[in-house]
Amino acid sequence: MENDSIKQPSWRESKKVRLWIIGGLIVLVAILFFFVKGTWAKAALGVAMALLLGAFGMEVANTDYDLGKAWETGSMSAAKIQRDAGGNLINVDSFCNSAEIDYNCSDFKTQAEAMSVYSRCSELGKNMDVFRLDGDKDGRVCESLPAGTN
Repeated sequence: MENDSIKQPSWRESKKVRLWIIGGLIVLVAILFFFVKGTWAKAALGVAMALLLGAFGMEVANTDYDLGKAWETGSMSAAKIQRDAGGNLINVDSFCNSAEIDYNCSDFKTQAEAMSVYSRCSELGKNMDVFRLDGDKDGRVCESLPAGTN
């Protein structure tokens, strides 16, 4: 089955929907925190709350991090993926020319964004396929991501 025939719902690309989902989960975890009696369960809910608050803050600020690069370099600033207000990558040319570039499909929000970056980096003479973005060599990268527009 061709990936083009699978149309992802538009709500998956909506920042507002993502914020409502994260906010709803924060409320749910907060409610559970008051009803749970065990110390370990409260600690787990506290960790979940911290992660959700971090995700909410990153979503509001359009901030993403490549955790693999953060682990490798030990620097969150080196791992920051810059995005504009719409959530698209900023300055794709600097992305392509980065000496520490090591990206996977999970670093992109949509297939269209990944394809756009892949194409631009190829135009600049950078071989993005060393990161296996086009694992099946059919010319389309990151086919498992939502289609999106770019």
